[in-house]
Amino acid sequence: MAEATPALEIRNLHKRYGAQEILKGISLTARDGDVISILGSSGSGKSTLLRCINLLENPHQGQILVAGEALKLKAAKNGELVAADNRQINRLRSEIGFVFQNFNLWPHMSVLDNIIEAPRRVLGQSKAEAIEHAEALLDKVGIHNKRHSYPAELSGGQQQRAAIARTLAMKPKVILFDEPTSALDP
Repeated sequence: MAEATPALEIRNLHKRYGAQEILKGISLTARDGDVISILGSSGSGKSTLLRCINLLENPHQGQILVAGEALKLKAAKNGELVAADNRQINRLRSEIGFVFQNFNLWPHMSVLDNIIEAPRRVLGQSKAEAIEHAEALLDKVGIHNKRHSYPAELSGGQQQRAAIARTLAMKPKVILFDEPTSALDP
C-alpha cells in the first residue's frame, strides 16, 4: 500500500543572515495528523524555519512542498529564493495556517471581526457563514464570551486562543505555531 502524500515536506532548507548560516540543511516530513515539535535555544532558528516555510522569510536553498506540490521558487540577486509564482504562493499560504508568537491580531477589530476577515476576503464566505463558523471556533477555544472584545482587553492566553481560532477559520491543511505555550494563562 502506497503511503499518503505528506501534508508538508521540507528538503535541505538553508537560511543565512550575512555570513551566519541559521538553517543548515533542514529536512522534515509531516503527514496528516502529525504533531511535530521543534526544540532549540533562543536564536537557534525555530521561528526562522517556520517563517521560511510560508516565505515570510526567504531561504537560500532547499525545497518546500505542500500536499506534494513544490513551491515554485527562483533565485533573487541577493541569493535568496523567492516566489516564482505569486498566485501559487498565495494559494498555498491559505493552506498553511500560522499562529504567530505575538499573535498579530488587528487591534482596531473585535475578536469576532479578526476571525471573519480572512474567510470573507480569501475564501469568499458570506458574513453570516463566517460568523457562524467563527462563533463555533470561539466556543471550542473557550472565549466565545470575548467575541466583541478588542485584543488589548484580553489576556495573553485569550489573545493566543483568538489567534488559534482565526487560523482554524481558514481551514488550513497544516498549522504552524511559533512559541505555542508562551502566553498560556495560569
